[in-house]
Amino acid sequence: MAGLTESTRAAESSGGAPSNNGEVGDTTEPMRVAVVDRDPAPRVTSVDAKAGIGWLVCGGLGSLAIVWYLLFSPGELGSKAEWFFGAVVFVVVMVTMWLTLTVQRQARYDIAQADERLRRELAAADERSALELALTQKWHRAAMESQQKLHHAELVAQRELARIERNNLLEQLQKQAMIEVSRAVGAHTRMLATLWTEGATQLRNPDRDQRETAMNAIFEQISQVVNDVSVELDNAHLLSQDDRLQDALNRVNDAVLMAIQVAEDLHADVVEGRTPETNPIPAVQRLLHERATAARRLAWSLLRTGLGDSTPTADGHSDIA
Repeated sequence: MAGLTESTRAAESSGGAPSNNGEVGDTTEPMRVAVVDRDPAPRVTSVDAKAGIGWLVCGGLGSLAIVWYLLFSPGELGSKAEWFFGAVVFVVVMVTMWLTLTVQRQARYDIAQADERLRRELAAADERSALELALTQKWHRAAMESQQKLHHAELVAQRELARIERNNLLEQLQKQAMIEVSRAVGAHTRMLATLWTEGATQLRNPDRDQRETAMNAIFEQISQVVNDVSVELDNAHLLSQDDRLQDALNRVNDAVLMAIQVAEDLHADVVEGRTPETNPIPAVQRLLHERATAARRLAWSLLRTGLGDSTPTADGHSDIA
């Protein structure tokens, strides 16, 4: 019993070592924070090496203690055999615990490596997503800029086309207005000639009332022609903003007013039976024709050179006021 008691004490003293080693093994628990570090593998490996060395030292010391007790300690043979069996069981338990702790440490190491790999993959995925987003935004901006430039070019082209069409339409209207002015002036000159012919005929008529009636009929026609000339001159004034052409049209209007005055004087002379000393109609007709021709030529010249009613715009093109 004394040997059994001593063996029990020796076993308890030797059995305390694994608990201390277990505490040493438990000190490896903080290795879980290695996930935060960029390179946790070397730290885990050094701790595993230290733990393995500790386990080997403890195992060696325990084995030496058991061998010394079995070979050199006093006691009965049966009790030594029982203690040998117990020592074998103890070694098996120790090896099992060592393997368990080793597997746990390897599992923690693998988990740390997996966490680190996952974190790196997530960071790489975030970088790829950010890069793809930046490329998408850049492509979208480039597409929007291209569309804006295309839209601006189309808008400029449409404005230029509208300006050209407006200029062409205005030129056609100006040409038509000047043609109508020339026609009205021509009709006025013909009516003046008719007035002179009718006046010469009525001067041979001794009846004043008949002369007045005949001359009034001709004068009403002249008044209608003068009204047409006035309307066409107003239209030409509205379509033209060039000062030179405006002055030319004003001179035509002055000639028309002069012709009206001559027609009124001739009408009064014929009604009163007075024979005019000279024929003023050819001079007035020539004046009307010259001024109408000058205005028409000036209008054609302005239309050909593109100076008629044009003002420069911001983009360097000429536009109609």
